[in-house]
Amino acid sequence: MERQPNQSLQTLLAATGWSHAGLAKRVNQACQVAGYPRAYTATSVANWLRGMVPAAPATQILTALFGQRLRRPITLRTLGFPEEVPLDLGLNWEPSVDAAVDAVVSLWQADTQTGSPLLGTQWIVGAFAAPSREWLLGWFHEDLAHHGDRHIGASDVEVVVAMCDAFSAADHRLGGGYARATLIHYFNEVVRPLLGGSYTHRVGSQILSAAARLCDLGGFMAFDSGYQGLAQRYYIQALRLAQASGDHALGAHILTDMAMQAHYVGDALEAVSLTRAGQRAATAGGSHASVARCLAIEARAHARLGDARRCANVMSCAERAMDRLCPDDEPIWVRFFTHLQLHAEFTYASADLGRTDDVQRFAATVAADASGGMDRRKVLVTAALASSYLTPRGSRRVDVDQACSVLGATAPLLQALTTKRGVEAVNAARRSLQPFAHLSTVQDLESQFQLLIGAPA
Repeated sequence: MERQPNQSLQTLLAATGWSHAGLAKRVNQACQVAGYPRAYTATSVANWLRGMVPAAPATQILTALFGQRLRRPITLRTLGFPEEVPLDLGLNWEPSVDAAVDAVVSLWQADTQTGSPLLGTQWIVGAFAAPSREWLLGWFHEDLAHHGDRHIGASDVEVVVAMCDAFSAADHRLGGGYARATLIHYFNEVVRPLLGGSYTHRVGSQILSAAARLCDLGGFMAFDSGYQGLAQRYYIQALRLAQASGDHALGAHILTDMAMQAHYVGDALEAVSLTRAGQRAATAGGSHASVARCLAIEARAHARLGDARRCANVMSCAERAMDRLCPDDEPIWVRFFTHLQLHAEFTYASADLGRTDDVQRFAATVAADASGGMDRRKVLVTAALASSYLTPRGSRRVDVDQACSVLGATAPLLQALTTKRGVEAVNAARRSLQPFAHLSTVQDLESQFQLLIGAPA
C-alpha cells in the first residue's frame, strides 16, 4: 500500500524551525538517555514525512520534543501517527460523566484512524448485560456543569440537534456507509470541542443528550456497515451519555437499537432482554412510539426463537401502543416509526416464522410506499417479499417470475445505497433463486445484480 505524506508532521516541524538533521539529532540524544540507542539521520526524518512511522520509543519521544518546543500538548494523533487503541475501548460503563466523555472522545478519535483496529472487532456476547443493568439500576444525580475555555449555550446545542436529524435522514435513505465518515469528522471537529467547553447543568444535559444521539447514530451506521464490534462500543457509550443527560426516551431508542443488533447477530434472548429494558425506559419517557418500537423488535426476537404465540401477542401490544401515540408529541428521532415501519418489522418477523401469507400482507403496503426517505427499509422489505414467493406453502407453488419482478425493484435503490444489511437481504433472495438459474428471468436479473453488487456471497 502506498504511504501518504505526513502533512501534520511537516507542519509541526516547520513550526519548530528544526532541520531534518536537527530533529534526528534530538531524537537520538533522547533515545540514548532513555537507554534505547538509535542512529536516525536526516534521511530517517524525510522517510517519516513520507509516511513511515518510527519504532518505539521514538514516537513517544517525538511527542515530548515537539510539546516542549511548541509549548502545547502534542499527541501521536497530532503528529499524524496512529494511536494505540485499547482493545476494551468503549466496552466499559464509566463511573462518572467526565470519564464517560473521555471514553466517548477516545472512541471517536480511534475511528478516525485509517484501518482502525476497532473496525475488525467482533460483537461480544454478554457485553450489553452490564450497561442495560446499569441503565435500569444505576440512576443518580450528576452535576453536568463544566468549565472550559469556550462558553457553550443552548444555540450551540440546537445546531448539533439539527445535524443529528440530517445524519439520521441520510442513514435511513442511503444506508449506514454513506455519511459515516462525515459523521466521524463532525463529532471530532465540532462536538468534541463543545463537550470541553463551559456550560451550565441544563445545557450540559442538552449537549450530552445530543452527543448520545450522535453516538447512537455512529453505532447504527457501523452496525449497518458490518462493523459489529465497533457498533457495540458506540451503543454502550450512547446509553451512558443518555443516562447522564436524564433522557429516558432516548435511552429506550438506544436500547432498541442494541436489541436490533443482538437479533441480527443471532442472540435473540439478549434482544428480548434489551427490548424489555427499553420498554421500561420508553414508558418513563412517555414515548408511545418508542414502546411500540421496542415491542416490535421483541416480536422479531420471539419469531427468531420460533415462538409464534409470543410473537403474535407482542405484535398485538405493539399495535395498541401505536394507536395511542400522537406523532407531534414524540421525540423527533423516533417519528420515523409509523404504522408503515411497524408493518416492516412484522414482515421480518413473519419471514422468520415462515408465514409467507403474512409476509405478503404486511410487505405490500411498505413496498408500495412512494413517499421516499426510507430506501433501506424498502430494500429490506422487498427482499423479504421476493423470498416469500420462493417458499412453497400448501398447494401453492413457487412463483419465480413474481419473485424476480419484485426483487428487481431493489436494483435502482442499490445504486445509491451503502448498506451491508440491505445487500445481504438481496443476496439471500438471489441464493433462493439459484435452483432456477436456467430460467431466462433469473438470468436477466442476475446480470443486473452482478453489475451492481457482484455475486451473492
